Amino acid sequence: MAAPIGENNEAFTWFIRLAIVTLVVAIMRFAQDVLIPIAFAALLAFLLSPLVVRLGRWGLPKPAAIIVTVSFAFAVLGGIGWVVSVQAIGVVRQLPDHEATLRQKIAGLKQPHSPAFLSRIADMFGNLQRDLRAKPERAEPPPRPDDEPKPVPVQVKAAEVSALQLARDVAMPILRPLGVAGMVVVFVVFMLFQREDLRDRVIKFVSAGQLNVATQALDDAATRVSRYLGMQLVVNATYGIPVGIGLYFIGIPNALLWGILATLLRFIPFLGPWIAASFPILLAVVVDPGWTKVMYVLGLFIVMELISNNVIEVVLYGASTGISNLALLVAAVFWTWLWGPAGLVLSTPLTVLLLVLGKYVPGLNFLRMLLGSDPVLEPPAQLYQRMLSMESDDMLDVAQKHLETKPLEAFYDEVFIPALLLAEEDRHRGALTEMRQRFIFEASRELIDELAREDEAADRELAPDSDPNTAPPAAAAAPQPLPAPPAILVVPARDEADEVVGLMLSHLLRRRGAACAVQPAGSGLRETLEVIERQRVKLVIISGLPPSTVSAARQVYRRLRAGFATLPIAVAIWRHRTSAVELQARLHTSRNDPLLGSLAEAVAAVEAAGIGLEPPRPRETDDASAAEPPAASPAPAS
Repeated sequence: MAAPIGENNEAFTWFIRLAIVTLVVAIMRFAQDVLIPIAFAALLAFLLSPLVVRLGRWGLPKPAAIIVTVSFAFAVLGGIGWVVSVQAIGVVRQLPDHEATLRQKIAGLKQPHSPAFLSRIADMFGNLQRDLRAKPERAEPPPRPDDEPKPVPVQVKAAEVSALQLARDVAMPILRPLGVAGMVVVFVVFMLFQREDLRDRVIKFVSAGQLNVATQALDDAATRVSRYLGMQLVVNATYGIPVGIGLYFIGIPNALLWGILATLLRFIPFLGPWIAASFPILLAVVVDPGWTKVMYVLGLFIVMELISNNVIEVVLYGASTGISNLALLVAAVFWTWLWGPAGLVLSTPLTVLLLVLGKYVPGLNFLRMLLGSDPVLEPPAQLYQRMLSMESDDMLDVAQKHLETKPLEAFYDEVFIPALLLAEEDRHRGALTEMRQRFIFEASRELIDELAREDEAADRELAPDSDPNTAPPAAAAAPQPLPAPPAILVVPARDEADEVVGLMLSHLLRRRGAACAVQPAGSGLRETLEVIERQRVKLVIISGLPPSTVSAARQVYRRLRAGFATLPIAVAIWRHRTSAVELQARLHTSRNDPLLGSLAEAVAAVEAAGIGLEPPRPRETDDASAAEPPAASPAPAS
């Protein structure tokens, strides 16, 4: 059977996208010698353009502002490079002075008092070194009388390297980085001179007629990249300066060099801090006859990493780049494979640009989904997915995360009930197995009970006389009073989903001191009528969860109204999308009986019915069981 046309079109679209991505990656790999300087220049232009604009506002002509800005920036970079070079040369010159210390330390590893595993490691490396240097011995066969004389060995020696060739071999590793740096300077200058023209061209290229969206995308990209680089520079400085000071007091030579490198290398994601720490640790091994300085240096870097990652970055990164941690790691690996060390340095800014493209370009929305740190699923969909995966603990985690910022009533109305609506839609379409249906209802009840137990635990902690040791023994042994009859009865319209929402409403009302009960979904209407008459209920709320619940709620309402003509009855069709007039016409309810769509409206209807409720309080200070329920008056029956 042939596949539907829509599926073929979607598959073809994804094939075209994959082909385009493959072609772009191949071009970037092939043209990296040109694209890497352009990428670095664009990054520097992002950083320097605000300074150029500021100097222009102060009255400096644009060419002069660009020249001053570029000269200052590259003078700073050149000064840092000069300091690093001088310090590195000093380290190289000092290393031979510590040869005796290093020999003594290696010899100390072989002493009997040294740890056994260190001695074995030292012996292993010594044996391997001797084996590598030894020449293999081959046994010569005894000469025979008829053997011919061996030919004289001939060795061909390569021609001596000329001075020009030697100069080229020495100069090329130096001239290549200088050439790249020169290209970066030229690109930066031209990008700053033609900043407005380049911006207009980029907007024209990506806008497709939507100038507003393209402008927002460009501004968003510039803001994110500039914010990331600026905050990263501050974080690195607050890391590198204490490292340099700490190494100076520990006694590590050239502490200024290691502090600057610690600042600069942290621009390299993931690997930068490890590389920055390795040099001082190795130098401490060389200069210190013992191991004290090595431990101090190692402890210094560990402490600074903990402070930087858990305090400084949390405080300064008020708004992150919007990229998830896993996406940053994958991007670092990808860009390193594509462009080498330069790609690793550029990985975060380039990934930010991809994220912005995925946010504003409709055809690239998958990039935002793959790279972004924002939740892909809305909270109701998250909770429903945990229901489908049959993980009750994960359901509780979703609830607690939402309750950190919003009250319990909002969680029920905005997350829990919409999640049950998704489940009901799948259940009525036959997309849920019987096992999953049972789990969803049972786990939902357990979640409501768990939230109620947390409320009770909070009540006991806040109550001044909650300690049973402070109460007299007689009072502790006194029988507890029987619960008061419910003033409010929630009646499910049809099935367990309606009952679960009724349990949510009952929990909210009991938290505010009202006596509320929920009639089981399996009980018949005759039993419900008997409960209402026997318990003298003051208000009945019919709970119905769409879809296909209006007819069932209408039948329940008719039977209850026929049995109790003056009893207040409210009909709740949770999260209904129809107007109140249309819903009332479908339910055939009286105009005096309220129609409800949310738990907040249900709580307001209870207050309107004259049933006293305690004022709402934050969940941490709620006292759901302290207030006695109001006395219920008999409900008139027909």
